Amino acid sequence: MKYAYIEISGACNLSCSFCPYSKGSSKAFMSETLFSTITQKLAPHIQEIYLHILGEPLLHPHLKNLLKIAADASLPVNITTNGTLIQQQQDTLLSSSNLRQINFSTHALEEIKDIDQARDLVLHMIQFAQQAMKSRPDLYINFRLWNLKDNTNTTWNSWLKKTLSQSFNCEFSGHTFSVRHKSFWIRDRIYLHMDTRFDWPKPKAIKENTSTHEISGTCMGLISHIGVLLDGTVVPCCLDYSGAINLGNLKTKNFEEVLTSPRALKIKKSFLEHKLIEGLCQTCGYCKRFKKSLKA
Repeated sequence: MKYAYIEISGACNLSCSFCPYSKGSSKAFMSETLFSTITQKLAPHIQEIYLHILGEPLLHPHLKNLLKIAADASLPVNITTNGTLIQQQQDTLLSSSNLRQINFSTHALEEIKDIDQARDLVLHMIQFAQQAMKSRPDLYINFRLWNLKDNTNTTWNSWLKKTLSQSFNCEFSGHTFSVRHKSFWIRDRIYLHMDTRFDWPKPKAIKENTSTHEISGTCMGLISHIGVLLDGTVVPCCLDYSGAINLGNLKTKNFEEVLTSPRALKIKKSFLEHKLIEGLCQTCGYCKRFKKSLKA
């Protein structure tokens, strides 16, 4: 399996309308002890980890230690962040040799009322990327713009693309966004990634599989990736932020036990057959994007 999404932070310093964080979240952070247990159990089976599901990972008070724990487990780290704390965490991030990729969710700043503040935060991200080009040329950096609707040329989108173009001496005018062409190279390992806004799946009050019918669709959950919530609960994918599909907890179980549980095997089989049998999956727009069945 390629990825594990590990939720290290239950806190966030923004409250974006598109994110379910504001509709119920904790202020807790994953302990170093639990993170170490999780990475040790995942390391033989996972190629890379992401330090987010919900919450802002750069808020974690012991981020530097977590990055070292991941390095000791030989797990490359990817981080998705709203970028508001990039100046404070710059030295920690750039000095972490196993940090593979940083994704800046620039669309999260569009809702900040103080437009000058929002733009300054983007400039901090650009300064970080420019420094990374010098000291960490191996680091991938994505500027994400995921609030696209029918009209992609909003004031914020236009300003962001113009600012990136001027800062990195690149040009986006000849690039047209489409579902098959979302990433645009800026320079070195720096990219602009654009996508349409999506709605998070609605967690039904399901602790076991109680769906009485199937809906067509599939997912890469349990095939290419899994998610681990703040308390160690394993879920099939990074969108199950509420733990609606609880497959077991890595505090007490090995990863192999979780993956071979009857529920996990049934879900994976259904995805491969292009069927959605879990209530949460049936409300997920991502599951319905895939037109063909997957292969194991």
